[in-house]
Amino acid sequence: MKCSLFLAILLCFYASLISAEAKIYHWVDADGKTHFADTAPPGTAEIIVENKNLVSTPQQQQPERTSNTNINTKKEEMIEYLAEITTPKDDVAIRSNNGTLEVHVKTTPEKKSTQRLQLFLDGQALGLPQMSPTIRALNVDRGTHQIQAKLLDEGNNILATTQVVTIHLQRISVIK
Repeated sequence: MKCSLFLAILLCFYASLISAEAKIYHWVDADGKTHFADTAPPGTAEIIVENKNLVSTPQQQQPERTSNTNINTKKEEMIEYLAEITTPKDDVAIRSNNGTLEVHVKTTPEKKSTQRLQLFLDGQALGLPQMSPTIRALNVDRGTHQIQAKLLDEGNNILATTQVVTIHLQRISVIK
């Protein structure tokens, strides 16, 4: 009996706490001092305070009325991609008699299947954007070159750009 009476009193107490709303008043007295209080002289205006410390459960939250395209675009904009050429290293000599150059690009986070990598050789786009993180350039002239890669989304917007890597391609020279 005592336990049920205690529980009933406790329940009434918590119910009164949940439904209670504090009122706040603001006024300036005759001396020019500003006051804030839960009670005030008659005729004082009440301040309406919105409680922003409330957390709603998932069932109470209303779904946003935006299209899936907008949501996906916003999520992609929030992701900051990093891209790095892991091989070849900067300022190395590469021996390739047929002029083949393999470039390995690492992206963080890992790129999506809809995103592509575009290789640039001496500032010019080389071939079409590739899905593979390993890009092969064929028949590159001997000499010093700068390579760079860019991570592109479906609309060819740049998501990330790698560092510029300088390579020295050594290729056999045939003199007739």
